[in-house]
Amino acid sequence: MVKLPSLETLKKSLLTTIIRYPWVVLIAVIKLVLLISYTETPNENESLRNILVRLSYVFFVAMPLVLSVKILFERRSSKKELKYGLLALVALLLFCYYFYISPDPNQNDYYRFILFMAASHLLVSFAGFIRFNEPNGFWQFNKTLFLQFLTATLYSVTLYAGLVIAVETVIFLFNIQFLFKIEADLFYTLFILFHTVFFLSKIPENLQILEEQTDYPSGLKIFTQYVLLPLEVVYLVILYAYTAKIIFQWQLPEGGVAYLVLAFSVAGILALLLLYPLRDTVKDRWVSLFSRRFYIAISPLILLLFAGISRRINDYGLTENRYLVAVLAIWLAGITIYSLVVKRNDIRWIPVSLSIISFFLAVGPWNIFRVAEKSQLKLFRKILTENKLLNSQDKIAGNAVLSVEDYEQLFSIVDFFKARDRSVIASYFPKFGENANKHRYSNVMNNFLEKHVSSTGNNLSDIYWTFSLDSETQNKIDIHGYNFMVPFLVSNNEKLTEKEYEIASSDHGQLLILYHNHKKIVSLDIKKKIEELSNQYENNSYRVPSNVLTINYENSGYHIKILITTLSGDNEKNYSVRGYFFYK
Repeated sequence: MVKLPSLETLKKSLLTTIIRYPWVVLIAVIKLVLLISYTETPNENESLRNILVRLSYVFFVAMPLVLSVKILFERRSSKKELKYGLLALVALLLFCYYFYISPDPNQNDYYRFILFMAASHLLVSFAGFIRFNEPNGFWQFNKTLFLQFLTATLYSVTLYAGLVIAVETVIFLFNIQFLFKIEADLFYTLFILFHTVFFLSKIPENLQILEEQTDYPSGLKIFTQYVLLPLEVVYLVILYAYTAKIIFQWQLPEGGVAYLVLAFSVAGILALLLLYPLRDTVKDRWVSLFSRRFYIAISPLILLLFAGISRRINDYGLTENRYLVAVLAIWLAGITIYSLVVKRNDIRWIPVSLSIISFFLAVGPWNIFRVAEKSQLKLFRKILTENKLLNSQDKIAGNAVLSVEDYEQLFSIVDFFKARDRSVIASYFPKFGENANKHRYSNVMNNFLEKHVSSTGNNLSDIYWTFSLDSETQNKIDIHGYNFMVPFLVSNNEKLTEKEYEIASSDHGQLLILYHNHKKIVSLDIKKKIEELSNQYENNSYRVPSNVLTINYENSGYHIKILITTLSGDNEKNYSVRGYFFYK
């Protein structure tokens, strides 16, 4: 019979955890406050939301770093001055990191954050074993972290599901409308605060005794041996069959195969790590045999991995993802050679090397952002130069018909820089400010390119525009001063007749015309209006001010207004206008 812990036991465990990790728990509380504040802050208050994002990045990275320092000095309790000095250095670095993040966080900041998170979390796995040759203790420690993380996640998911159902039940039965986003707030509370405290509560204290432990969870062995390894074998057969196919057809592999090989290899290495303590047991000698055979088996696939990622880079240039895959391919090749050459290889090198790689990919002249931007910019200039689209001032000028591949690539590169440093590519476009709004940025450049380049194939830029009033404005239509309000929807050459009035579209929907007794009163150039809106807002904008989408006509006794609620169009000259027509 399972004996549940008493409230007193739970309270004691909570206090013990807080006393042992006061700074880590404090950081978890701050993270919770930041995320709830971000959720509850209106989208219109973009500056505050950006500050909250930057602070969240900093405190998310701070937690594993502070935890690593704590674990590191639990075995070095006599060096308190060094501990506080290292904590002060961590605080200084995090302070600098905050100001290194862009005021308006972009894609580069997000990638750098992910890399810092990977490096700092991997640091937790080996911080307590720096300068201690205890491979078994290292495995036992990380086994505990792994299982505790899974347990904390299971508890958090179960609690969240139960509480959300309770909240929805209260809303349904009592018709209560909460003034805050309770589902999101509950999610952050459980997965940031509860998950963290629960996870910390089971971290081993006496790391020095772990080297002597020999226990191995039977469930972990069953999962690895009968679930993970059979799946590895299945995917190994598939990848080998694909390798045979490309050799038979004598063609380069698809670029996407690199991700499959990388995922398969990482899963296999994880399986080997989970089985590490069994490699020397007599009845489980197959583990040692499997580990050697595994690295031999993936050697041809590593060549396939290099071929796949090389093809993507040659065809489309470097991006952060491709650069990262290329580096991981080199790392995987290094780990494979090390494991085959060194008979008693040390598994600690896996997290240590990955942590170092993650950190250095985020900083320095070789960081993934700078290298990717240079590669994409070089490809952009190459396409423009080969098609003679640059004038003496290095500005885009003239006209050219491009191949389908080059045409798609130009627009893809513009989209690439939209979420990054927009000033890098701005110099190629005349009269374009470096401080242009991020939404206006790609629309202006896409529209400019459309005027100078075309494709040998169909129009492939896939630009689609939709501009709408925000939902609150649409639900509060002002009809003051008018006797009649008529909803309408016209597209292409359709029309709407309302007594003596007629709203019609012509020229494939590019013009919206209002007639009275077959006499033209007012018209709107839809194509020109979309270009104007595209220069101010993102292509799919749902917060356009009502005055921008309103046509007023008061002349010769007419008192008329057209309020457009949705305006859409694409490069195939398919236009649609939805709205309301007001008249007396």
